[in-house]
Amino acid sequence: MRKLNDYITHPVHKKIAEAYDKANTPEELEAAKRYQHELQDAMTPEEQQEYNDAMISDFRRMMAAMDEDIADLRAEAIRMKMGDTPKFINWTQIANTYFGKSQSWLMQRLNGNTVNGKEARFNSAEAKQLEAALHDLGNKLLAIAF
Repeated sequence: MRKLNDYITHPVHKKIAEAYDKANTPEELEAAKRYQHELQDAMTPEEQQEYNDAMISDFRRMMAAMDEDIADLRAEAIRMKMGDTPKFINWTQIANTYFGKSQSWLMQRLNGNTVNGKEARFNSAEAKQLEAALHDLGNKLLAIAF
């Protein structure tokens, strides 16, 4: 996982983040706050707008990365829970019915295979869709059992 500073693009924002990063005591935290106010107060309105725009862009990038991390964690949790269950499941049918995709597409993501030089992974919506599909199948099996 990346650190907060990895997402920050504006040089002033980087300086502020580094000051907060180094703060280990309440006094150092107060010093970081003062430093932040000094830097921001010294900005022209145009620089402040540029800073604000960069922060918004940086936070959007962070949120997108968090969504990816959550999707990865969901997929990993599902992989861990499955144990030997996969040999009893028709993955072709799941891929087709719930995703409109091929079995290989689904298995690449379930196994984290490298495809075209990148790790195949579920995006956030696909991870939720997989969870819903497995719940649906579980409910169907429970309905048969009783």
